Amino acid sequence: VDFNRDIRPILSDTCFTCHGPDEASRMAGMRLDTREGDQSPFADRDGYRIIVPGNSSESRLYQKISAEDEAERMPPSFSNRTLTEKQIELIGEWIDQGARWETHWAFVPPERPPLPRVKDESWPRQGIDNFVLARLENEGLKPAHQAEKVILLRRVTLDLTGLPPTPAEVDAFLADPSPDAYERIVDRLLESPHFGERMAMHWLDLARYSDTHGFHIDSHRDMWMWRDWVIKAFNRNMPFDQFAIEQLAGDLLPAPTAEQRIATGFNRNHMINFEGGAIPDEYQNEYVVDRVETTATTWMGLTMGCARCHDHKYDPVRQKDFYRFYAFFNNVPEKGLDGRTGNAGPLVQFPSPEQRSRLEELTANIKATEKEMPEEKIRTLESTWEKTALSSIPIPPREDLLGHYEFEGHLADTSGHYHHGAVRRGKVTFSAGPVGNAVDFNGETQLELGDTAINDRADAFSLALWFNPGAKYAMTLLGKVEDSEARRGFEAAFDETEVMGIHKRAAHLMVRLIHRLPDDAIQIKTKERVLYGWRHLAINYDGSGKAAGLNLFLDGKPLEVEIIQDRLTGSIAIDSPLEIGNEENGKPYKGQIDDLRFYSRPLTVSEIEQLAVHAPIRARLASPSEACAEVDSLPKADEASESEKDPLAEQAQQDTPAYQARQRCLAEQNKLRDYFLSWAAPDEVKRHYAELKRLKAQKQDLD
Repeated sequence: VDFNRDIRPILSDTCFTCHGPDEASRMAGMRLDTREGDQSPFADRDGYRIIVPGNSSESRLYQKISAEDEAERMPPSFSNRTLTEKQIELIGEWIDQGARWETHWAFVPPERPPLPRVKDESWPRQGIDNFVLARLENEGLKPAHQAEKVILLRRVTLDLTGLPPTPAEVDAFLADPSPDAYERIVDRLLESPHFGERMAMHWLDLARYSDTHGFHIDSHRDMWMWRDWVIKAFNRNMPFDQFAIEQLAGDLLPAPTAEQRIATGFNRNHMINFEGGAIPDEYQNEYVVDRVETTATTWMGLTMGCARCHDHKYDPVRQKDFYRFYAFFNNVPEKGLDGRTGNAGPLVQFPSPEQRSRLEELTANIKATEKEMPEEKIRTLESTWEKTALSSIPIPPREDLLGHYEFEGHLADTSGHYHHGAVRRGKVTFSAGPVGNAVDFNGETQLELGDTAINDRADAFSLALWFNPGAKYAMTLLGKVEDSEARRGFEAAFDETEVMGIHKRAAHLMVRLIHRLPDDAIQIKTKERVLYGWRHLAINYDGSGKAAGLNLFLDGKPLEVEIIQDRLTGSIAIDSPLEIGNEENGKPYKGQIDDLRFYSRPLTVSEIEQLAVHAPIRARLASPSEACAEVDSLPKADEASESEKDPLAEQAQQDTPAYQARQRCLAEQNKLRDYFLSWAAPDEVKRHYAELKRLKAQKQDLD
């Protein structure tokens, strides 16, 4: 009688409820799920034992399950479990045979069996052949003939590389009559880089390798360096103990190499979430659980998942063990929600040899270029320029200006036409913008801006503003649209956003003039998505009624657009003001807007550049920010004490108004410095600065 096959299932089904691993439901201080401990059925209990190996009649277990008296019989009637006569006899027989106890079959160490005897002793070439031939002979069958050379080559090539042999490899093998031709083929395949790729496939599956995060929009991440490490390890025939140590704890080795640190990417292959509304603590816990379960499955061939919630009757791993193991992996300084774009922190950079060489070259070139621009010289030049800068910076165009909303704490039109704005919904607030202050839109704020230059399809106009979108959804930037199915009027809007770069959103910008939807309108859309942030937009329209007469400029430069509609036959005039934040015209704008201007003609490229590039600097020089009034007294990062360099202390410092004021001041100074070096510095300095920006941009791309 086999314990695992015949006895354990009976005990599990009828006895473990009261005499199993659950302490809360255990009765009589007795366990039938283990032979260890003082509660095991083999332990001495004041002169008797539950199981006496070799003697069922002296075994209390057999006495109880075979008792005639129902009050004495086990399992008791209230358990709703019964044993059949056959099961009782089987348990008795097992006890009489010595009650050999076995661990669960999954934990029985494998033993090498003796090779079976075969009749044709000349056929086996290795031990496994004996098992194959013994079975064939038992079934009265003969082995198949040895495979032809082509088939043999195909099999071994697929097995070792995952690829079929090439025609040239087939021809070479067929033409090789030497007795060791096959062995040399095997040696060649083992040396192939494809061997490591083939072997790594199974390991990558175990380690849950992926180049995307798995959750939500399944965004991209880069794990190929760890993948390549695994491939190289197989190709180098790395010893398994080294293979294991470097993946589990390569970073903890003495003076770990870059390769050994890359190996620990095994522990970073888990899924990562950044979905809005998800709870960070929940997913941070899930990442640790994933490491526990994957490590157990991959390295021990053991599933630990059940022990996460409870002890299991067959499982030697208890819930307590699970969380002891959990503690090893719960020490990564990671975020519960991360990885919106690219890899989630913490990150370590490992440039390739080619990238490292290029980075060193760029770093050297950057240092050489910076030497041509000594800080003291630049500071002197900039200080001298600032004294007379206002007289040299172009004044924003005022010719044909019909409306100008500065949003300096008010909604007044400062063009002289008195088309003052008004709040129609919500509350209006102001915050810092590129040109002084900006007006804030939280999705609940709606403004009307009076009459504008956008009147009818034959009226040319230009609209210019700074915008900083803050929503993830498609929304209307601004417009004047009739509340009807025709939707006559004008509007500028964003389509659905997409994640671009590092935590940056972007969307296509659409502009249209409408007589009647869906077929009587002109509409254009940017070919590329517009990256969100503070951007300057100018919309020019020449009054032609053609889509080609609509042009867009971003940050002073023309935008490539595609024509979506080009048939406008009727009027676009409506008796409504221009609006921002109207929830009836699609989803209302959420974000900020600054320095909104309307002209009754298309602006020139030079004039648009004045608004996008020169106007913000002119405003800063004319009205210096209060944040920089006492900059020398504000805390500096390089003055921090050792205690303040603690991450928590640094975060606390960054939350102070003084620190934030200094950061705003530094940002303004950097913009002023950038403008000076790009536009106002001596020609030689401007050339060096342009080269420096180019080199730094290339280095940033590599970083």
